[in-house]
Amino acid sequence: MPSPWRNRLIWGAMILLLVVLAFKTRDHFEIYFAGVGKLDVRVVPGDDTLYLSWRGKIDAPMASRIAEAFERHKGEAHKIILSLSSPGGSLDQGADVVRLLGRIRQTHALVTLVDTGGICASMCVPIYLQGQLRLAAPSAEFMFHEVAFRDFFSKKRDSGVPETAIGSETDRFFEKYFEAAGVPQSWINSVRAQMTGGHEVWKTARELVDEHADIVQQLI
Repeated sequence: MPSPWRNRLIWGAMILLLVVLAFKTRDHFEIYFAGVGKLDVRVVPGDDTLYLSWRGKIDAPMASRIAEAFERHKGEAHKIILSLSSPGGSLDQGADVVRLLGRIRQTHALVTLVDTGGICASMCVPIYLQGQLRLAAPSAEFMFHEVAFRDFFSKKRDSGVPETAIGSETDRFFEKYFEAAGVPQSWINSVRAQMTGGHEVWKTARELVDEHADIVQQLI
């Protein structure tokens, strides 16, 4: 029979393990279960930079919040750094953000960033791809999947949509955002094959660099 001190040691080790796991996954839980995303804004006049940090879902009012911050501070900085940590979200809102960042790039240098502990999943990736320089921590995680058709009322994935329709929409999605950003077709083909059937494909920033995906351009 185990001695009392050994039982206490085992329980102590288990509690410590749970604490470590909770700390490591805290950011992921907060991001996934967040409601409205949050934009933090910081201007550093000395280095001519406007720092924007979006944390949470790609959904309204993301585009309007970024536009408001840019209009308020565009005369104070010539470089914009947009830090992202998001599980993805609305295709329509993501498209609005992409168009907005395209206008910002006409007058300002745009850097996108996924920092340590951050994730950039689904519709977050096309937004990240708008950076003229794209930075990420080696352990930052990116996720790719097929375009999901959702029931208007339940918002759940519509299982009645034919695979051919899903495939066609996904091809258009990758052409519009990934090919346009210079991601090699060979890499797109490989990931498209892995995600067929509704599978999520997760890659760290280091893996993307090693695979020459040209999504992450520089590790930090």
